[in-house]
Amino acid sequence: MKYIDTHCHLLFPYYDEDREEVLQKVNDELDLFIEIGGDLDNSQKVVDFIKNQPKAFGTVGIHPTDSEGFDINLIDKLEELAKNDKIVGIGETGLDFYWETNKQTQYKVFDAQVSIAEKLNKPLVLHIRDAYDEAYEFLKKSNLPSKLGVVHCFSDTWETAKKFLDLGFYLGFDGPITYPKNAELRKVVQQTPFERILPETDSPFLPPVPFRGKRNMPIYVKYVYEKIAEIKKIDIEELKSKLYFNTMSLFF
Repeated sequence: MKYIDTHCHLLFPYYDEDREEVLQKVNDELDLFIEIGGDLDNSQKVVDFIKNQPKAFGTVGIHPTDSEGFDINLIDKLEELAKNDKIVGIGETGLDFYWETNKQTQYKVFDAQVSIAEKLNKPLVLHIRDAYDEAYEFLKKSNLPSKLGVVHCFSDTWETAKKFLDLGFYLGFDGPITYPKNAELRKVVQQTPFERILPETDSPFLPPVPFRGKRNMPIYVKYVYEKIAEIKKIDIEELKSKLYFNTMSLFF
């Protein structure tokens, strides 16, 4: 069994010069990967891209920091894209209050995507930054898909993690769990049940040790696996099996 990356952005310009070479390595070393949408144009590109990539699946969505530039009247187009058989989730969507953007617009676009996920029963891929409490309260009162979804690149406390786990969400862990100063985040990994963990890279962002400062790659997900295995004191092959099962359970 090989590795899985449930969250990457290979269509971003960071790969324009060597995308085919990167894809060759991904296909050699991974069992599957999920290309994540970030706005309407990018989501269309995701749908077109995954058609010709046997190991690729995708999501479509409007990232919260792109919500201000999104015409809510075009939400039907996103829903149509989401009906594609190889689209396995809605997102990344959520709330990001780190940047100065219109919070009410973020809520409106987030709510529209939650409705699509519930209607099509496809899981949400959540981007949450500096808004965990607000996102939790919003989701707690929303009509959610039965599969719920994943809190992508979880980066808060165990207390926060437990709230989302209790709702039924998975937690996605990325390169930051390998950073020396992130002991608290590793405690979250340690306490999170195996059956709620998903492996991610967020490539080209958040490269793990020993690649900090460089472009991240989906094949570097193995360093995330290795750190999880170390934290949880489990054999890497057994971990591969567990994370494969989790990926299948949520997205397929």
